[in-house]
Amino acid sequence: MAHFRSAALAVLLFAGSARAAAPAVTIDSLLAQFRALPGLSAHFREEKRLALLSVPLFSEGTVHFAPPGRLARHTTAPSASTLLIDGDRLSFGDGAQSETIPLDANPVVRLFVDGFMKLLAGDKAALLRIFTIDLRPHAKSWELRLLPKVAPMTEVLRSIVIHGKGVVLSKMTIAETTGDETVTTFDKVDVDLRYSPAEIARLFALPRGK
Repeated sequence: MAHFRSAALAVLLFAGSARAAAPAVTIDSLLAQFRALPGLSAHFREEKRLALLSVPLFSEGTVHFAPPGRLARHTTAPSASTLLIDGDRLSFGDGAQSETIPLDANPVVRLFVDGFMKLLAGDKAALLRIFTIDLRPHAKSWELRLLPKVAPMTEVLRSIVIHGKGVVLSKMTIAETTGDETVTTFDKVDVDLRYSPAEIARLFALPRGK
C-alpha cells in the first residue's frame, strides 16, 4: 500500500509539473511578442569570416530599433560610422561624408533589410513572401532559420540564422553562397525602450562632420 501511495504521489506531482510547463514557442507567438516591442537597443560584436582573408574582420557598436521601421546601427570600432534605415531609405555616414539611397535601388539589400526589419516588427506575411521560415524551439530559447526563396537574394544569401530567448536576440549568422559568413552576437539587450522625440533625433541621425 505504501508503494502504491508513493507511485500515485509521483504521478500527481508529474502531472502538476506538466500542467505548469510553459507552452512551446511557435512562430505566431514569437512574432506576437516582437509586435508588442516598444523599442529595442543592444550592444553588438560582429565577426566577418571572408574566404579571401585568413583573419576575420571584427567590428562592434550599438543597434537601436524604433517600431515600425526605424533602425540605427552605430559602429564604434574599429572606426566610427552610422547606418540608418528609415522606411524605404538607407543612409550611411562617418562624420566626413554621408550618402542616402532608396532601398529599391539595391534589391538584395532591400530584401535583407526587409527580412530583419519585418522580424523585429513581427510581420509574418512579409517574412513569408521572401523567406522559408524554420523555427526550432529549445527548452529556454529558440533558433529561427530564414531561407531566402526569391531572386536575387537566392543568388547571394544561403541563410540567416537567429538565436534568442523571448524577444532578446543573442546571435545572428548570415551565410552567403560564396562561403563568406557574418556572425553577430548581441548583449546588453533592452527590449522595453520607449524612445523620446529627443532620443529619436539624437540616435536616429547621421554623425555631423567636424
